[in-house]
Amino acid sequence: MNKDMYKPIPIYDNVSWNLTSEACHILLISPSGAGKTVFLCYLAAMVLKRGHKILLIDGKNTAFGATFKSIGIQVATNPSEIIVMLENLVEEMEQVYQTHFSSACIDLDTNFSKLNLPATVLIWDEVLSGLDSGTPEQRKKMTKLLKQLALKSRMSGMGILVLTSQRILSTDLPKSITEQCQTRLLMGTNISEELYHVTLGGYKKDLTTGYHGGVGKGYVVTPKTGLTYFEAPYMDFSKINFKELLEKLVHKNNE
Repeated sequence: MNKDMYKPIPIYDNVSWNLTSEACHILLISPSGAGKTVFLCYLAAMVLKRGHKILLIDGKNTAFGATFKSIGIQVATNPSEIIVMLENLVEEMEQVYQTHFSSACIDLDTNFSKLNLPATVLIWDEVLSGLDSGTPEQRKKMTKLLKQLALKSRMSGMGILVLTSQRILSTDLPKSITEQCQTRLLMGTNISEELYHVTLGGYKKDLTTGYHGGVGKGYVVTPKTGLTYFEAPYMDFSKINFKELLEKLVHKNNE
């Protein structure tokens, strides 16, 4: 087993992403051009490096999703595929609970790491766009399945969420989903007071040093750190063959 499998993923300074914590679900808000794709590539690579699995929803069918799909990672690009992916993930989550959490030796703090199980991380890029791409009935189904994962996947590790959007209003996603995303990140310039407040819970005008967001830069709030400035790890694709890196990581995990 990978000795670093459950080691937190460093992001910036004292900010990290711990897949085994109560703050495992991520909500990332990043307007166009703010560095979201590079950041997601870093997070995905770190998840794979630790021996976990990635699923990707790319409703806009971009090069980001195509790159992952080309090396064998499952990618959903339309409402029908999204629903099937979510249904399968919920079913796998329930199977983990039925198989591993019915034992008398299970404690209150038992989670997938204590059972030496790998996690499955679902990256849903542009979640609002994906939900809106379906019929009202499809949107209802996708939202229901996403709620189940947000509420129940943390202990099993099956369906840890990374949800992204260019912007979000308080009414765009049910609170049962957003409140479970206890790691919230906001990157970019020209961020409105409303977007800052909905994402991070505070007010941009209250920042004592002023707002310093930019490309790959912004603010994050977690239960451990509170509100703090961060800079996303940078991957220079002119020097890194990212597809080749992904292929090596996936191959290693499949050995």
